Amino acid sequence: MDDQLKAHIQTHERLSRLMKKDIVFVVGATRWGTSWVQQCLDIHPKVVCKGEGHYTDSLFPGLAKLVDQYNQDAEKIGNRMQLAGLPGNAAGFTFDDVEHLMRTAVMLMFNRWVPEDVEDEVTCIGEKTPEHVLSLELLDRLFPGMRIVHVVRDGRDEAAGAWDFNMGISRGEFPRRYPSFADFAETFARNWSRSVGAARRFGRLNRSRYYQIRAEDVVEEPSPIVRRLFRFCDVEDREDLVQADIRRAHQIAPLDLDPGVWKNRFDPDATKRFHRQSGELLKLLDYTVAE
Repeated sequence: MDDQLKAHIQTHERLSRLMKKDIVFVVGATRWGTSWVQQCLDIHPKVVCKGEGHYTDSLFPGLAKLVDQYNQDAEKIGNRMQLAGLPGNAAGFTFDDVEHLMRTAVMLMFNRWVPEDVEDEVTCIGEKTPEHVLSLELLDRLFPGMRIVHVVRDGRDEAAGAWDFNMGISRGEFPRRYPSFADFAETFARNWSRSVGAARRFGRLNRSRYYQIRAEDVVEEPSPIVRRLFRFCDVEDREDLVQADIRRAHQIAPLDLDPGVWKNRFDPDATKRFHRQSGELLKLLDYTVAE
């Protein structure tokens, strides 16, 4: 057998083994806190957790577009063959084929992340891309039994931070699109509710496969959060592991959260418009809603 063919077969055999491990995706409406959680998992000796693969918002749409174009070309070829009375079937991929390609692409990335010398020790593979939060149904089809770690933060603080960030890098388009902070806050609230709501719906339907973390709680008292995180991933939660992971995660991805910073940015109009879109969700997440 050719060496390249052997390597191909060995790779697929390894992908099959990795597929049997627990798979966890860390998601969130924005990035605050997700990197810290990812690092906490990656430091654990039984877990490999990297980021950001951007499968659902970049890789998968690209694959789908490529296959769709190929299928259109294949259909034209097939039609010409039939008109010419030639035998043979036109090429083409089905939806199942596309999902197989998507799953394989992700597993190839996981294959690079998990060194072969620790493959037997690692029981959980994770990945962090906040944007996956809007495509959990697709991920669940590709990886049945996957688990979701959902990091949330007060959407008003996120809006204030996002406004400052975009104003800092904008060359004029951002302020033209949002003439006032209140305009931006209302749009942000709508998108924040959609993202957080999507993850929570998954959680209601799959309670044992969903773990929600409030970033503010991590700032106040990280130990119980991390301990439950490890238990959720079915890995050891010894106190020495928990404390070591917390210290290292703070070094690699410090939490630059300042709970309540939104109060310095929101005027009454912005507050009213944000709460109109997301007030009920803020209450459900135990954030104080004060006009």
